[in-house]
Amino acid sequence: MEIKKEWIATHELIGVGGLPKTRQGLNRRAREEGWQKRRREGARGKAVEYAWHSLPDMVKKTLSLRTNPVEYQLFPQETSATWNEIHRQLSDAERDFIVSFIVREGVLNLLKRLDYPDEPVNDLRPE
Repeated sequence: MEIKKEWIATHELIGVGGLPKTRQGLNRRAREEGWQKRRREGARGKAVEYAWHSLPDMVKKTLSLRTNPVEYQLFPQETSATWNEIHRQLSDAERDFIVSFIVREGVLNLLKRLDYPDEPVNDLRPE
């Protein structure tokens, strides 16, 4: 799944896909990992944005799922048929991403992730 934006503002990245939850932390991580950046046009101060291609893979996956919503059509039917229809309408990449998440983190974390999409997965593990 591909995102259309080539540059992502700092505020759009805070806390996404396990990234730091502060601007300072995010900018430090970007510096350490060598993300490509530029000054944000029309913004006051030191506002920057980062090149899509230089972001970590997990961040790109998370942003892609958020910015490219797919309109799914569901019709009243029994539960197993609903799951089959959802599966059918997902792209191969979406299926792989969801299945790998469920295998790695479990269904309970999937449900928590849906309730709290901005929290890193590690923060959602049951105690």
